[in-house]
Amino acid sequence: MNYRHAFHAGNFADVHKHVVLIALLSHLHKKTKPFFFLDTHAGRGLYDLQSVEARRGGEWLNGIGRLQSQAVAGLETYLSLVGSTTHSYPGSPVLAAEMLRENDRAVFVEKNPTEAAELALALGRRKRVTITEDDGYTALKAQLPPRENRGLVLIDPPYESDSEFADVTRALQMAIARWPNGIYCVWYPIKPGNAQQRMHRALTDAGIKKMLLLELNILPSDSPLGLNGSGLLIVNPPFQLDEQMRELLPRLHSVLSPEGTGNVRVEWLAGE
Repeated sequence: MNYRHAFHAGNFADVHKHVVLIALLSHLHKKTKPFFFLDTHAGRGLYDLQSVEARRGGEWLNGIGRLQSQAVAGLETYLSLVGSTTHSYPGSPVLAAEMLRENDRAVFVEKNPTEAAELALALGRRKRVTITEDDGYTALKAQLPPRENRGLVLIDPPYESDSEFADVTRALQMAIARWPNGIYCVWYPIKPGNAQQRMHRALTDAGIKKMLLLELNILPSDSPLGLNGSGLLIVNPPFQLDEQMRELLPRLHSVLSPEGTGNVRVEWLAGE
């Protein structure tokens, strides 16, 4: 695997993904019953924004860097968890781990041994937290259904392979068959071409219900420049998450795309 998230940590797509992730975990807090969290492509957990990789592209400056001096309603929990972003940015595992309550449980899966070792350092010793060095798609079969029968699965692969969208489609179908009432959050890049649309059609054709799209584009979707937007597909979203995001994502877009390019999409791909 050649993908290195250190080049992209804290960019607009990370902000979008993590704002929604925290919203999903906050919804799970509304009930006292313990929940399970599975991150299939966890990464190293904490990224140095002063590293050679991060400074080369400076992507975080147009992501979390734009929020440092902004007071955006609805982002208070996210910004408090991120903290000062001058030197480091927390990935999904660190953010999720901070939101676990005493009886909640999490499994973080990372295939790359070096990244898994860094993740262990970033998380430290935590009760009811497991780091597994494994393939993320294999882990879905091994970990689901969880004994808590309540929780969230984050599927966030690097999409460096041409087959990744198809792999995600198959993996999500398998996971839902094993655990139909779990919440699933799938991140995908929005680039030139129709890869994400083909995934949407395949999942719709498979008969999967309760699918909500949350997309944030900072460039027109047909721009040839590269990563135009960030997409999240939520299966079994919590009640009123769509209304929450219809209010929040436009505010986030106005900060991340001050020129006003791109758009926000909050749309049901499939209902009940």
